[in-house]
Amino acid sequence: MRFGYTTGSCATAAAKAAAIGLFTGNIPDEVEINTPAGIKLKLRIYHKQLSANATQCAVQKDAGDDPDVTNGCFIHARVERNFTQTIEIDGGEGVGRVTKPGLQVPVGYAAINPVPRRMIEGAVKEVIGNGCGLKIVISVPNGKALGEKTFNPKLGIIGGISIIGTTGIVRPMSEDAFKTSLLCGLDIAQGIGYETVVLVPGSLGERSTLNLFNIPKDQVIQISNFVGFMLTAAGQRNFKRIILAGHPGKLAKLLRGDFHTHSAVSKPANDILIDIIEQQVQNMGQESGIRGQKTETRLPNAILNHLKEVSTVEGIVELLRDAGHLAVMNDVAERIEAKVLSFCIGERPFAPTGVGVILFDMKGSIIGISSSAQTWLDVTKTKLSS
Repeated sequence: MRFGYTTGSCATAAAKAAAIGLFTGNIPDEVEINTPAGIKLKLRIYHKQLSANATQCAVQKDAGDDPDVTNGCFIHARVERNFTQTIEIDGGEGVGRVTKPGLQVPVGYAAINPVPRRMIEGAVKEVIGNGCGLKIVISVPNGKALGEKTFNPKLGIIGGISIIGTTGIVRPMSEDAFKTSLLCGLDIAQGIGYETVVLVPGSLGERSTLNLFNIPKDQVIQISNFVGFMLTAAGQRNFKRIILAGHPGKLAKLLRGDFHTHSAVSKPANDILIDIIEQQVQNMGQESGIRGQKTETRLPNAILNHLKEVSTVEGIVELLRDAGHLAVMNDVAERIEAKVLSFCIGERPFAPTGVGVILFDMKGSIIGISSSAQTWLDVTKTKLSS
């Protein structure tokens, strides 16, 4: 399988090359960048334009064996001095603008996510050091048309694509080969003798689980979007307990019966969460934090209405947090657990004896936990309490 690189990595490499050109008078043919995944990339530079006051160049997106609508497009960076001793990063043609709250980028800003912004700034500082100011504009000439083919319009991102990527690397989604590679993690855990495995959709769940809990890395298995496939495979290997841990934006899709959660076949989970919130939050004494502390009872109708306007699950989570009603996510976790247990029972004779669910926000904090998962954690203990 061939990995690719994200639009964020493309923008980072283009910005670094343009900065080199601005300060040396020569834009290189390729540059090396660091990625959050710990993998160094050497990327080729195209469309070089050099002038006294600004430079511009581009990197071609390569999604590896997981091509998407942005595969093959050119991500451009234009760099010029700004004499403010700060690095300004903005989006130009073909980079979307955020129009709705709840995303990682504030309303009105270019849809360049926080990790790519940090990557761009860090790469440019390798060239210019501290104390120099630059204005960097990222653009995608055909980005407006490409953006219409993504979820961006539904998210309230208009005018282009997003510059994204939490690791800088695109991991291939070719199903047969990818599934085979995922099974290796289960086989290793089985060989070691673990009775419990923690299944995580991606790097957020893995990182949060390892940061918070006293469990070895080999016990945490990435499953990507293949939740049903990996649940069945875990049952076939006779694990007694399965813990699902990840962001509700991914795991709440299971409540719809979507055990393959890729966005190409499973729509966002906002509507599911809002239905649960409307059912539960008006009728229960609310808890603050994760479990056990009473707060005010009813969620105001104005906030319920606002939830329907938020474009992402993370935005819903933040609204609940601000309103003091985050504990409704415990109920979401319980419902996901019941759905997963029902799925596993249908896979007999391979059903585990226990299932639990832990939900994290994008910062890696626990926002919801099922009772079975809490019982497991009471035995496992967290790093914070040990």
